[in-house]
Amino acid sequence: MAGMLGAWRNGFSALMMTLLPLFMVIVMLSSRYATEAKDIRTNLVNKAVAETVADPQIREGIAQDIAKIPPAKHTIGVDNPYSHTHNPDADYLNMVHQHFSNSPEGNTLFQQFRTLYYQMMCPVVLRHKLPIGVMGLFVLLMVMLMLSTDDSRIFNASATLIQDVIMPLRKTPFEAKEHLHWLRGMSIAVCVFFLTFSLFFTQMDYIAMFISIMCSLWLGAAGPIMVGGLYTRFGTTTGAFCALIFGSGTSLTGIVLQQNWSGHVYPWLVESGNLQYVSKLFELVNSLCSPYIVWEMNPVKFPVNSYEIYFLAMLFGCGTYVIGSLVTLHKPFNLDRMLHRGKYSDGESVGTKTPWNWKTVYNKLVGIDDEYTTGDKVIAWSLFGFSIIFQFGIMFVGVALWNLISPWPASWWSMYFYINIIVVGVIVGVVSTGWFMVGGIIDIRRLYHDLGSRINDPLDNGWVEGHVSRADKAEFEHLDQDKTQGK
Repeated sequence: MAGMLGAWRNGFSALMMTLLPLFMVIVMLSSRYATEAKDIRTNLVNKAVAETVADPQIREGIAQDIAKIPPAKHTIGVDNPYSHTHNPDADYLNMVHQHFSNSPEGNTLFQQFRTLYYQMMCPVVLRHKLPIGVMGLFVLLMVMLMLSTDDSRIFNASATLIQDVIMPLRKTPFEAKEHLHWLRGMSIAVCVFFLTFSLFFTQMDYIAMFISIMCSLWLGAAGPIMVGGLYTRFGTTTGAFCALIFGSGTSLTGIVLQQNWSGHVYPWLVESGNLQYVSKLFELVNSLCSPYIVWEMNPVKFPVNSYEIYFLAMLFGCGTYVIGSLVTLHKPFNLDRMLHRGKYSDGESVGTKTPWNWKTVYNKLVGIDDEYTTGDKVIAWSLFGFSIIFQFGIMFVGVALWNLISPWPASWWSMYFYINIIVVGVIVGVVSTGWFMVGGIIDIRRLYHDLGSRINDPLDNGWVEGHVSRADKAEFEHLDQDKTQGK
């Protein structure tokens, strides 16, 4: 259900993620705004250079040469189309790179400059074009989204460190108040680490790429361990350490190489004479996997991007978890006891199996079971109708078949994307905003009511004895006593 609600919530996000890039493209590439785009790029270059270059002479030389670049004017259908290498930004980047080329750390500085240039382009354009009040609302929205996201991440990180690192090293479990003090202290420590790391860490890649490689640092080990530990009978501690070493280790190695490629790794390859061997290795991979993988030797940037490192981390993490677990497995794990199934059931409803037939096939496909309320069914069917019937069936399959029979003119495609992305996105955004606001208020009141009537279990603190939690162990012992007494 959370996934279904998230799908409705993301409708407005998709609209904004489409409108912002379109706004950027029009302002920065349209001939109508060529003069303003020139001023924005000049301001952006000077600010990025000020953050990366300490030498005032280099800064002055860059500022003078950048000022000489004329505004870029482009006519669609007449001039050559813009591309990744042929665009107005390329002239500015090439000019800055020429000034950096004489410096020993020039490639590293240019990589830092280029990252700042692209990352700060959207904020600078928005600041330049949006009215003061609208820009203030946008900044407020960003701050609120950051707080609502970072508090969850901080708690998640601190709880994981306490439950999975600190507690296994202790000989005695925490008392309730002591446990809370440790969680609060670890939360502060995580905040201090995030702040310190952010101050000294140099961003070398696109934000989406950076997020993917940082996620892989966590998921390279945590993904296989959580899935394998909860839903397999063969997972072992050795397999978990293998996933940690090879899964997260791959991500950590990728981060180190990305950070030090232009400044240390590539120069070392040149000086040691190993550059040709590494280049041949990349060429071999390209010849076998092209065009899906293109690893070209580059003195500025590590050839393997963050998404590819993410894939390798998950591949090595899952593979080594399975291999390490199977090699060291002595006997299958009692999965029923951990998941409270079979004779270990705690009496709560676990659902009933519904046979497949024409009456139940639709509910099966949508995921509806006997635990769904009427409102839940409405949400599930509405999402199914919007995603499968409208977006996939009509707007994709229907339009594709229509164009196979009678291709659309370009003007029709403009209207198609306008309706499918803008109009539909606005409708979904307005409905979901009101829906989530009212529902959120109701659920918050219900949350406080449930918390007030909740009965705390001091044994349910994450402490594990005999491969089960203390709360489960006490419950199983109670069940065994009842069976012994014939209850």
